[in-house]
Amino acid sequence: MVSVSQQGEIIKVDLNPRKGHEQQGFRPVIVLSDNIVSQFSNVVIVAPISTTKRRLPLYVDLPTDLATKGTVLLDQIVTLDYKARTFEFVEAAPVDFVAKLLDIVRRIFTLSNGL
Repeated sequence: MVSVSQQGEIIKVDLNPRKGHEQQGFRPVIVLSDNIVSQFSNVVIVAPISTTKRRLPLYVDLPTDLATKGTVLLDQIVTLDYKARTFEFVEAAPVDFVAKLLDIVRRIFTLSNGL
C-alpha cells in the first residue's frame, strides 16, 4: 500500500522530469491540497520549496523553527501522482502557516474586478 501525504506535510519528492524554469530534482515540497483530494484520486497538489534568495510576492519563507529551510514557491504549484513518484516524509508545517499559504493561493485563483 502506498502512503499518502497529508495537507501541510513537507515531503521530499522526485519532481523529474520537468522543463524550463520549473523546479526539478529530488527536493522538498509542501502539500497544499486537502486530504479529500488524495482520498478520491492518486494526486496531491504541492508547492516546491527552494533556497532561492529572490524575493517575489508569491514566495513565502518557511517558519524558522522547522528543520526544512527555504522559501515556498507559490507560483510553481503542481499536481503530482503520488503513486508514480518517489517521496519521503520530512515534517509537518504549523497549521497557521499552512492557512497563510492557502490564503495566498486562494487569492491567486480569485477573479479580479477588472475581468
